[in-house]
Amino acid sequence: MTTKAWGIVVGLTLAASMALAGASEIRVGLQVRPELKVGSRAKVYVGSILLEPRQGGGTTMADIQAIREFSEYMRDLLRRETRLRVQPQLEGIEPPTLDLGKLLDDREFWRDVAARSGADYIIAASVDVKVLDREGYTTEEYVSPSDGKTYFRQVLVEETGFSYDILLVVVEGRTGKTVFRDQITDFKEKDERKLDDYEDMFDDLYTLENRLLGIFVPRTVMAKRYLYAG
Repeated sequence: MTTKAWGIVVGLTLAASMALAGASEIRVGLQVRPELKVGSRAKVYVGSILLEPRQGGGTTMADIQAIREFSEYMRDLLRRETRLRVQPQLEGIEPPTLDLGKLLDDREFWRDVAARSGADYIIAASVDVKVLDREGYTTEEYVSPSDGKTYFRQVLVEETGFSYDILLVVVEGRTGKTVFRDQITDFKEKDERKLDDYEDMFDDLYTLENRLLGIFVPRTVMAKRYLYAG
């Protein structure tokens, strides 16, 4: 029996047992608290958005577009999905270092940005984007339909699109202290014929959107629950 077939059997058995017990499945929304406790009308400023340092240096068009689009993406998302007051972008802000890890230690810099922007909190990020167009083999388990034993086999895997590794931080404007930090990875599949099209690089990334909004606003996640007749 294949893994898929076995899963179907288990699912049918479970459903049958619940039916006999008078159980019914329902979906309920569970409230998840935000990572930070801030006022719904707090003022936030988006910046600085930096490139993740990499060996050998070098900047590509994808890097430049990713920085520009990520800043716009965050501002648009916060305006659309929250009541936070997103402050206008400032001109002439030059961070003393392009390494976000080191920049976080410079509290005076963040306090100055907060004073100039009027923000209660500053959202910053370090972005590493890779354009992937490759294929290779990976090892996976499978259950033989002939003898039911588990074996390993090589499977060809293709990756075409944009891979993201983002260090996202929130700094308190009054103190310059980092109050939230998260490493987010995501992947956006793209047709290999459009790999040089860098427009809308962050659209439809559920993981990124969910994690970003979850910093400031409560979320509702759907979960399965079972009701049993007495």
